[in-house]
Amino acid sequence: LATRAGKAYDLDFLAGCTMYTSAEPCAMCSGAIYWAGIGRVVFGLSEREVKQLTGDHLENPTLDLPCHIVFAAGQRPTEVVGPMLAGEAAKLHEEYWSRR
Repeated sequence: LATRAGKAYDLDFLAGCTMYTSAEPCAMCSGAIYWAGIGRVVFGLSEREVKQLTGDHLENPTLDLPCHIVFAAGQRPTEVVGPMLAGEAAKLHEEYWSRR
């Protein structure tokens, strides 16, 4: 979605946009958000907390790399707000991952 937004809108517009997500963006998603130019990310559950809910997946290992570190390495600011409402976000993820 971030890549599509980056192609559909100009950087000035995207710099004023906020992406809301139930979980912290992974390193790859953070890169896509940064390159798209989205100016703010608000997330519910940290990536580390998601991993605690889901356990290790050797077929799809995660990086323990918070999104604010990825964004801090860039040349333009990306505001990060979160975790927020982590309890509610955890319930969503518990329900989803229990069905898999």
